[in-house]
Amino acid sequence: MRATLAELAEIVQGEVVGDGALVIHGLASLEQAQPGELTFVAERRYAPLLAASRASAVLVNGEQEVDRAAIRAANPSVAFFTLLDHFFPPQHPDWGIDERAVVAPEAQVGQQARIGPYAVIGRGARLGNRVIVYPGTYIGEDCVIGDDCVLYANVSLYARVHLGQQVVIHSGAVLGADGFGFYPQADGAYRKIPQVGRVVIGDGVEIGANTCIDRAMLGDTVIEAGAKLDNLIQVGHNVAIGAHTVMAAQIGLSGSVRIGAQVRMGGQVGVAEHATIGDGAAVGAQSGITGEIEPGAIVQGAPAVPHTTFKRIHFYNLRLGELFQQVRQFKRRLEQLEGRENGA
Repeated sequence: MRATLAELAEIVQGEVVGDGALVIHGLASLEQAQPGELTFVAERRYAPLLAASRASAVLVNGEQEVDRAAIRAANPSVAFFTLLDHFFPPQHPDWGIDERAVVAPEAQVGQQARIGPYAVIGRGARLGNRVIVYPGTYIGEDCVIGDDCVLYANVSLYARVHLGQQVVIHSGAVLGADGFGFYPQADGAYRKIPQVGRVVIGDGVEIGANTCIDRAMLGDTVIEAGAKLDNLIQVGHNVAIGAHTVMAAQIGLSGSVRIGAQVRMGGQVGVAEHATIGDGAAVGAQSGITGEIEPGAIVQGAPAVPHTTFKRIHFYNLRLGELFQQVRQFKRRLEQLEGRENGA
């Protein structure tokens, strides 16, 4: 990239401070920026780092003091993301439909779709316009994929998975594998329970690498519009995840869990079957959810408790050694006092 500070300000609808003719040839973080590059200060707490930064210019809000050329924007973070999108748009190979791909005659492929080598499209699958399928991806029978979806390499969609529009699925993800359903029998063996439900993904959902989303015996496993799932997440059968919920890596959701809209979940959270998490709740990393979390609640711990309670418990745990020593001292003093009284 190469642009003047004034040109960058126009892209983000910001206000130039200092030399608008300054030429910028790169974007970088505060710590890594070099002369000729633009950085940004997202929050006031990062302002001290600016003094040590080598960046030639900075994106800031309207209140932040600056010691160099700058662009003032209402939201520096969003403005910086806008510049990243502008100068580094996603680049996808233009395969058309590669001759090494296997596309069933009964499949329907929309206009301007790109299907890479060794991808497999099953019978009855319907792909929308501008869908991009990377090499090695498998799309099973009767799958439905909306316009502008991107499926990266080695994604697996079992039969009857439905994707909305603008869904992004990263490499190695598996959607529609059988839910973990086995019925115990009298002889101690387990009979497999048929899993014939669907997986239904809403518009604008992004699913991370190696995440698995299971189908159910009956009904749908549903992820609503705008939800964002990180890598290495397990979503069990019949789970419902609300719109614009975000989930960090290594979360495990048991069967029939219900998660509301705009929920935030930290990494390695475990949720027991049939548990519910209300709209707008926040769950701290490594928490264990076994029951119902109220809408808007902030919880942490295993089992999860309100965040303020968790902090208090953590504070007490850190002092256990000190408290133990104090108890031992009190016990000795008590024994000494009792010994004097008995001797008297």
